[in-house]
Amino acid sequence: MLSKSFFSRLGKKVIKMYKAHIFDRATDIRGNRFKGYSPKYGAKKRAGQLTGQFSGSASTTAPMVTKAFYNDLKLRNVSTKGFRLKWSSRGERVNHLAKMGRVVTTDDQPFPTDVVLEIERQVLREIERVSPKPKRIRITLGKKLSGLGK
Repeated sequence: MLSKSFFSRLGKKVIKMYKAHIFDRATDIRGNRFKGYSPKYGAKKRAGQLTGQFSGSASTTAPMVTKAFYNDLKLRNVSTKGFRLKWSSRGERVNHLAKMGRVVTTDDQPFPTDVVLEIERQVLREIERVSPKPKRIRITLGKKLSGLGK
């Protein structure tokens, strides 16, 4: 019912919104500001003294230093049933960050609430656009399908 191109556009928009929430606004998956770093690490980060650090990371508590983790989140497996988002090579950092209290995603809540609401809004709008008589649709967000469909 929904096209692969729709899910591709939606997936790209979701990535931008997710990155804005986690990295630009420095808030975790539940909408809480990331806590500060230890005094020693925080001083080094603010001074730009960490290995490979890019200049934009000095003043934020967002979980990035080199921007590799930020850039590693990619759109994967787009189909007519949905899409998946995945860290290509740095997914292990998600668990490491969670252990440190910096939760960027969970099985129960893969996206921030504002991103989920936008996904729902876009899907419903697309359904109305392509189908004069809307059919029943199930939206699944979670570990197996970090996107829509099934």
